[in-house]
Amino acid sequence: MSIRRWDPFAELANLREQMNRMWDFLRPPWREVTGPRVDVYLTEDEVVATAEVPGIESKDELEVSVAPDSISIKGEIKRGRDVKDEDYYHSERFYGSFARTIPLPVEVKPEQAKAKLQNGVLEVRIPKAEAAKPRTYRVPIE
Repeated sequence: MSIRRWDPFAELANLREQMNRMWDFLRPPWREVTGPRVDVYLTEDEVVATAEVPGIESKDELEVSVAPDSISIKGEIKRGRDVKDEDYYHSERFYGSFARTIPLPVEVKPEQAKAKLQNGVLEVRIPKAEAAKPRTYRVPIE
């Protein structure tokens, strides 16, 4: 068992996330997320965000911004140049600009964030702020 400092703002963020999940059933099923799908998970020292960005061919087509409590991903997926709009019979692939901002579960050090784009997946690793790291001390038993 570890002792963690109580953070009222983290509690509010958690409450907001739970309320968003509760009201998800009101969203129409045809209104899907138009940006990348993002996973956020914690390691002992970092917050890691991975986003699917298929169609992004270069890191210059993406912009990633990190604040102490959130991450923003912006970009633009361009349609191939060889087919004109009036030639399309059926199109389901997403083209255009997107932007997503995801709240982070703990405070991070934005200035030390690192991002890598590989095979259509963007991975952003952000070190946790010192206050967010679990402080556990091993107690010797006599």
